[in-house]
Amino acid sequence: MAQETVLDYLGEALEESDFEFDWKLEWNKRQHAIELYFSIFAENKENHVVIEDVEGTANEGEIIQFEDAICFFDPKKSKIQMDNYLKAFPFDFKMGIEKGYIDAVLKTLRIVVTEGQSDLLDFATDPAIDTFELNWNDTNFYGTIKTLKDINRYSEEKLIYPKY
Repeated sequence: MAQETVLDYLGEALEESDFEFDWKLEWNKRQHAIELYFSIFAENKENHVVIEDVEGTANEGEIIQFEDAICFFDPKKSKIQMDNYLKAFPFDFKMGIEKGYIDAVLKTLRIVVTEGQSDLLDFATDPAIDTFELNWNDTNFYGTIKTLKDINRYSEEKLIYPKY
């Protein structure tokens, strides 16, 4: 039986997690990276308010969509722009990455996006709030890893990078 890949495990975990946000998983073969894009939405009740993203793209519709991404990459082969992601996780594709680490990433991502959804709703309804962004919290992430290990729910089973 073939060893499970990061891409397979992530896809299955995302399907089973029933996240309350839209997501898309992409394998960027050229950059030796696996990218997880996710989107949250809020109603723009003040339809006359124009909202611009960091690139200057205006959103004048009734719905505000915010998209961000995390990335798993091989620092020896990838040439990614770290600031294009909410968080980028380096790992050696030959050595693999532990399932428990992926589980901690997804648990932390759920918290970050849930808080972000609330913040986006505040942003959409409170004219005093002039910026919105998601914030990854490394302290919570490493705390999640520790907790999973403490309660024996951290799997050290390695996931490999997919083969072409």
